[in-house]
Amino acid sequence: MFRKIKEAQVPPKVTVDFIHTKLGLKSSSYRAMIPLLKRLGFIDDSSVPNAYYRDYRDETKSKIIMAQLVRNAYRDLFATSEYAYKLKREDVIAKLNTVLGTPADDKVTPKVAGTFMALCDLADFESQGIPEAVPIPEKVGLVPSLQQPATKLGISYTINLNLPPTTDIEVFNAIFKALRENLLK
Repeated sequence: MFRKIKEAQVPPKVTVDFIHTKLGLKSSSYRAMIPLLKRLGFIDDSSVPNAYYRDYRDETKSKIIMAQLVRNAYRDLFATSEYAYKLKREDVIAKLNTVLGTPADDKVTPKVAGTFMALCDLADFESQGIPEAVPIPEKVGLVPSLQQPATKLGISYTINLNLPPTTDIEVFNAIFKALRENLLK
């Protein structure tokens, strides 16, 4: 995807349609790239490309831009090892488990490590002048900050609701009222 970003024109917004039609990436798995681009700092919360997105398209800057954004997004990992980008996969997983407080057998951490390592392959951490962190809001980081209290970490649930086939709006109002009263307290 990052190679295709360099080839395509900068869109007004990075959308699933843009990824499918302009970048030619048809698989639904590429939908996950939009949140990744946001977390890295290539696009804002509205999916609008910013200066990092535009600068990344310049072949002479792309590896340095990626290094800056990866170093910032994974700042807590880099706090445990200044040369995190040189670590072996199992070492990255172990450090991520420590940073995230996840058990050694966690199923998600290896995927986070794989993403980190793939992004590092697109980056040049050895170039001079790479700042420790670029000015991206704290919420952008992929790894929760160690300085944040544990109460900031949350659990996310996805609820799939199969609604009955009806045109009576009162049925839907009753369902959503019950959800609000029982789940959102």
